[in-house]
Amino acid sequence: MNDALNIDHCRGFLDALAMLNSEASDLCASYELQRLPDAPDLLTALGLRVEDYTLNVSTPARALPAPLWQITVAPRGRAHLEQVCQRWFFSSDHMRTAPPDRFRACLVNAFLDALDMSLAGFTMHIVKMTPPPGVWYAIHWDEIAFESGDERYLLHFSHSD
Repeated sequence: MNDALNIDHCRGFLDALAMLNSEASDLCASYELQRLPDAPDLLTALGLRVEDYTLNVSTPARALPAPLWQITVAPRGRAHLEQVCQRWFFSSDHMRTAPPDRFRACLVNAFLDALDMSLAGFTMHIVKMTPPPGVWYAIHWDEIAFESGDERYLLHFSHSD
C-alpha cells in the first residue's frame, strides 16, 4: 500500500471513530489527519494553518497573524500518542462502555499501525496553542504534529458544539 493510500486509510479510521464518539447531544467530535502547508519549519507551517482557519473556517472571518495563537511544540514519543488515542477513541459515554483491555488496545494499535505505515520515520511533536481573545477553536482539543524533512502532518482531535 502506498503512503497516500495509508493516509486515506488513517483518515477513514478517524472519521469512523469521530462518528462513534459524537454524542447524541450537540457535542461533535472531530478527528483529522491533515497535511500541513509547505513552510520552512514546523512552527511556520502550524502558523499558516491557523491563519487559514481564521480566514476560511471561523466566523466571523478575519486575518489574525500566527503569533497571536501562541503556538508551541515539544517532542513526544509513541507512548504519548497512544495515551491521546486512548482518551479520544473512547471519549463518549457509549464508547466508554467498550470492553477494557484487549479490545481497546487492539483498536488503538490498529490505528497506530496504519499511522506507522504512513508516517514511519517522522518525528512527533505535541502542539499547544492559545487562540486569540474572541476566537472560537473548540471546547477542548489535542494536536500532534509529525515531521520528516519538508513533509508535515497534523493529527487533530477536538470536541465542539
